Amino acid sequence: MRFYAERPIRVAGQLLFDLVAIGWVAAFWWLADRTEAAVLELRAPGHRMIEAGGGLRTTFTDAARTASDVPFVGDDLAGALGRGTSAGDVLVDAGGRVLEVIDLTAGAVSVAIVALSLIPVLAVWLPRRIRYARAAGQAVAMRAQGPDLLALRALTELPHRRLKRVGREPAMAWREGDSEVIAQLAGMRLASLGLRVS
Repeated sequence: MRFYAERPIRVAGQLLFDLVAIGWVAAFWWLADRTEAAVLELRAPGHRMIEAGGGLRTTFTDAARTASDVPFVGDDLAGALGRGTSAGDVLVDAGGRVLEVIDLTAGAVSVAIVALSLIPVLAVWLPRRIRYARAAGQAVAMRAQGPDLLALRALTELPHRRLKRVGREPAMAWREGDSEVIAQLAGMRLASLGLRVS
C-alpha cells in the first residue's frame, strides 16, 4: 500500500485532508474534555450533602451520648436521638449516589462527543485513504511490470469522457496492442493517482 502520491500538488492535498481529519478529532477531544470538566463541576451539591450528612450524624451521635447521662429518661432520650443519626446516613448515601450519577454522566457525555466526532472520520476520511493506498500500491506494482495492466485498469476505472481523449475506441486499441494508446492509458491511470509515469 502507498499512502501518499508522488506529485507535490496531490501530496499537499492529501496532507491537508489528513490534517483536517486530525484537527477535527483533536477539536472534539478538547470539547469532550471541557464538557466533562463542566459536568463534574455539578458534583458540589453532592459533596455538600455528604458533609451535611456527616455533620448531622456526628451531632446526633454526640447528643445521644450526652443524653444517656440524663437520669431516668437518659436511655429513652439517647435512643430517640440515636435514630437521628440515620438521617445523616441517608444524606451521606444520597450525596454519594449524586456523585456516582454525575461521574457516570460526565464520562458518558465525553465518550459520546468523541464517538460522534469519529463518525465522519471513519465514514469518509478513512475509507478514502484506504482506497487510495490500495489503488496506489497496486499501480506502483503494475508500473514496475509494464504499462499493459495499468492501461487495462485505466479502461475499467476512469470515466469514459477522459478515455475519449486517447481515441474513439481506446478498448479496441488496447486489445490490438497499440503501444502508444497503452502508454497514454497507463499514464492517465498513474496521473489520476498522483503518481509519476516512471
